[in-house]
Amino acid sequence: CPVGLNTLVIPRKVNIGDQVNQPYVYLNCGHVQGHHDWGQDVNTGARRCPMCLELGPVVTLCMGLEPAFYVDVGAPTFAFNPCGHMATEKTVKYWANVEIPHGTNGFQAVCPFCATPLDGATGYIKLIFQDNLD
Repeated sequence: CPVGLNTLVIPRKVNIGDQVNQPYVYLNCGHVQGHHDWGQDVNTGARRCPMCLELGPVVTLCMGLEPAFYVDVGAPTFAFNPCGHMATEKTVKYWANVEIPHGTNGFQAVCPFCATPLDGATGYIKLIFQDNLD
């Protein structure tokens, strides 16, 4: 990891106090980085990605732990937007298209791991790790 030169460890559960090895994802671009305090917009709290310099929200990455929600078996290369739960490509695409009743006359896709309503055009983001050249 170029930020702090620490190896990032994806936890099973998010620990509030552990920011040293905790991976974060920039939701506008998908780059995965460690914690840093620079590049933050004082008005919105958004951060500037050190890789592509795009300004946007940042969330902690964590694994989606319920195996019954997975559609296939594979590497978790995508994350739900805005909660940061990681899953496979087929899993995030499936759950982004499953709309749950919301209110009295609406439907909305949610993260299956935490029931947070999905944001963005797709509801998920492809993760870009620095060790992969994709």
